[in-house]
Amino acid sequence: MKAQAPIQRRLELTVTLPGFHPKQKAFAGSTAKRKVIVAGRRGGKTTAAARLAVEGLLAGRRILEAAPTADQTTALWDKCKAWLHDLIRAGVIYKNETDRLLEMKGTGGRIRAKTAWDADTLRGDYADLLILDEYSLMNPSAWNEVGAPMLLDNDGDAIFIFTPKRKNHAFSLYGRAMGDTTGRWGAWHFTSLDNPFLSGPALAEIAADMTADAYRQEIMAEFLDSEGQVFRKLAEVLSEQPSTPESHEGHDLRMGVDWGKQQDFTAMSVFCVTCGCEVAIDRFNQIDYAFQTERLKVLAGRWAVKSITAEANAMGEPIIERLQRDNLPITGFNTTPSSKSPLIESLALAFERKEARWLNDPIWRTELEAYERVVSPATGRSSYSAPPGMHDDTVIARALVWHDVTNRTTAPAVRRVHPLL
Repeated sequence: MKAQAPIQRRLELTVTLPGFHPKQKAFAGSTAKRKVIVAGRRGGKTTAAARLAVEGLLAGRRILEAAPTADQTTALWDKCKAWLHDLIRAGVIYKNETDRLLEMKGTGGRIRAKTAWDADTLRGDYADLLILDEYSLMNPSAWNEVGAPMLLDNDGDAIFIFTPKRKNHAFSLYGRAMGDTTGRWGAWHFTSLDNPFLSGPALAEIAADMTADAYRQEIMAEFLDSEGQVFRKLAEVLSEQPSTPESHEGHDLRMGVDWGKQQDFTAMSVFCVTCGCEVAIDRFNQIDYAFQTERLKVLAGRWAVKSITAEANAMGEPIIERLQRDNLPITGFNTTPSSKSPLIESLALAFERKEARWLNDPIWRTELEAYERVVSPATGRSSYSAPPGMHDDTVIARALVWHDVTNRTTAPAVRRVHPLL
């Protein structure tokens, strides 16, 4: 009697993942290497990050999720376990509950959840995708000193997810991502109300007994003012709508310019003294100075500006001289430690008194919100700057045009002289 061949059974295992809501889908599908997601409580930021973690594990990637406390890693950890339950039970994925480790056999794919209250606990690890959960509650060294170097060898990705906790280092990172023009960084913002899977009763329960500020922060994901914030009442003064030169024909128009080239940006602000409002802005970088001057000429000519005040530091002076030879009404302003403080304070006071209206561009607004005042404990003097990793070019451009407006200066006319005469 001929022996029968053993019957081979194929085990089919499935992993069912939740769909993305529109706000989640926007950042999940982005190719940015650094994703900064600011969202209200229960907005879906952790669920989306967990799905990306599972997809990464199945693709053979190493995923490291870190949060300030063990409890804060629980939400992502529990979701990943639930979605991978069949693979864990079948032995395809190894699970270590103590180390909060999921490891797919034979592929190198893994998910590990660790605490990062002390950033040093993350040292010695590496990842293809680093998820920093509740980043606003972490020490910034978790990214600057540990996380970023961890991703260098394999050019890994990073996702920062958090609900705002006033304007701290997380806000600075969000501003950096907002201002990025390389495509490497991306920033997304959504509220608890944007989650279509969150029921009305659940939202009401979350919001119960919240103060107005807590609701703005926890539900609407707004960054509330920090103690060192320089510019206030932004919601009231950033109210001007886009306009056209024809609407300001014959008006007194001024321009402020801050120069940049590679890392920094060139920023230009056009202000109508007659109407008391900003009417045009421009911001760009990584172009040569010859092209920058042509771009300035176009903007100044389009709005028929009466005077231009530009930063004269470093390369500013020769650019200004070149523009003066071309008959533009431009003067320089030397920014020094002694001249910068009154320059910034004058603009800050204008915001406080609501003396003018300004365009509400998201990048320009973020730079205003992030701008800091630091008081020296030795001298008691204030200094002003953007937080590390952020820019202040748009702030300086606005401060320069406001300086021109308040001093009512007009650049002297420059007569072009033929070089042979």
